[in-house]
Amino acid sequence: MRLTRRRATSAYRAGEVLRLKSGGRPMTAIWNGPVLFAPGNWLICQWFSDAGELQQEMFPEETLERASHALAA
Repeated sequence: MRLTRRRATSAYRAGEVLRLKSGGRPMTAIWNGPVLFAPGNWLICQWFSDAGELQQEMFPEETLERASHALAA
């Protein structure tokens, strides 16, 4: 018997500009999907710091929202 992991439907897609619900800079989602270490969908996002350095981090989907009127990183 072969077990397959079913991908949950995500509210966001790669390329969308998002922001943490708690605030912060606009970020561009570059990947979304499940991870082995935690349930739910996760997104890898990139943004530029105040110093102009490219930053990247992984966030659980439920901590993000669409950024309105923001330029992509």
